[in-house]
Amino acid sequence: MLSFLAILPRSLVTFFYAAAALLRFYGDAETIPFEQYGFTYTVLDWSLVAFLAASVLLLVAIGIEWHGGNRRRDQEAEDRAATAEARDRAVAAAEREARRDYLAAREAERQNRRDILQIRHQLDPSPENRAALRDFLAILEEDR
Repeated sequence: MLSFLAILPRSLVTFFYAAAALLRFYGDAETIPFEQYGFTYTVLDWSLVAFLAASVLLLVAIGIEWHGGNRRRDQEAEDRAATAEARDRAVAAAEREARRDYLAAREAERQNRRDILQIRHQLDPSPENRAALRDFLAILEEDR
């Protein structure tokens, strides 16, 4: 039903233009075809009525096509915006994950260094190991 309604204005435009041309070129200018029904139009007048009806239907068909095109473009723009937003969210999530991984790796490296320095100092409490532990403590206090 919807496809029929979509082609109806274009079909009626064609029909009314054909009727206007038929009446204009093949009708008798003096004949009044529907005089018994109260219409006092001549064939040329009916041709003008058919032409005006076709022109109005043409404007309706153009409006329908215009609206359909605008609706389709708006939908495509919304789809592109949604895709871009999803891509931006994915990029932001990936950046957060990379930052989290970087910080976790840095913290693990710091803990490993601390453990190594503590074990060295416990095995050999020399001034070099004490100095290394003091340097490491200074670094930790700076990061705080």
